[in-house]
Amino acid sequence: MPDKSEAVNVEQAAINMDRAMHDPGRRSDAMGDLFSALGAAAQQMADQRRAAREALKEARRKDPVTRANRAHGARKGWEKRRAREARERLLAEIDDGPRRTGPVCDEANHNSVGSEVSCQEKPGHEFDHDDGYGTTWPRED
Repeated sequence: MPDKSEAVNVEQAAINMDRAMHDPGRRSDAMGDLFSALGAAAQQMADQRRAAREALKEARRKDPVTRANRAHGARKGWEKRRAREARERLLAEIDDGPRRTGPVCDEANHNSVGSEVSCQEKPGHEFDHDDGYGTTWPRED
């Protein structure tokens, strides 16, 4: 629904068109002048609306509640990033491989998913090789 200022401009444009079409002393293109005036009025209204939107956007940006919400969101995001980075650092420090505490057998093999595994038994053991995580393979003596 057009606001009051738009209705006044349209009515004024109709009056101007009627006056231009029936003016016996006109020397220029009445329709061209009319459309130029309408174009200028439309551009002026668009500029006013744009300025009003920008002013509203700036007012919302400076609103204390909005600023507090943005600050809270930034703080929360910062805390989440720091927690994630700390968790990733901790996981990177954890060694997933088997812990070797003494001399072990030098035999290696591949497990069911193709990863290389090493025998965790003592050197010179008499039974099958074992990686300590469930993968075993026979001795080849």
